[in-house]
Amino acid sequence: MAWPRKPPRRRQRSPQFDAPDQYRVRAELETFFGPNAHVYIDMYDKMRAGDGSWARRSWSWPVFFGSFSWFFYRKMYGTGAVMLFVPMILSYLLGGTSAGAWVFFAMVAKGLYVDAALARITKADQMGLQGADRHDYLQRAGGVSLAAGLLAGLAYFSTLALVAAAVVVRRQHLGH
Repeated sequence: MAWPRKPPRRRQRSPQFDAPDQYRVRAELETFFGPNAHVYIDMYDKMRAGDGSWARRSWSWPVFFGSFSWFFYRKMYGTGAVMLFVPMILSYLLGGTSAGAWVFFAMVAKGLYVDAALARITKADQMGLQGADRHDYLQRAGGVSLAAGLLAGLAYFSTLALVAAAVVVRRQHLGH
């Protein structure tokens, strides 16, 4: 006897997309985003016009060139850790450089960041935060962490330097 299949779970559309006061939502998103908020507000508009999915295609050059360090800079530590380990695991399992993972993350990074902001706004609603407390919460939860971005960037570029050095040493060793 076959077990009945569960229907795939679809992530619910954020209630913020349908909020009647879009001026408030945008102001709170800007508070969360911090620097370059307009880039992510544009992504919010695209997501709102579509199905609300973070998988809307866009492009992020900082993610493509800086890899996981951008996620740490934007305080998305869990996603940054995934971005750090998934390419390594894929490279180990499949061989190669797993550049496809970098391309994928560069395409969805902005949507993931907007989704994280919307989740924090919803959490602020659930916590009943108002006024200055709400503003402080969103500002602390979002924005940027220069220290985390620099440390992650240093780790990233150090790793690239080690890989490049290993390739050079291997070529010299095989050549002699």
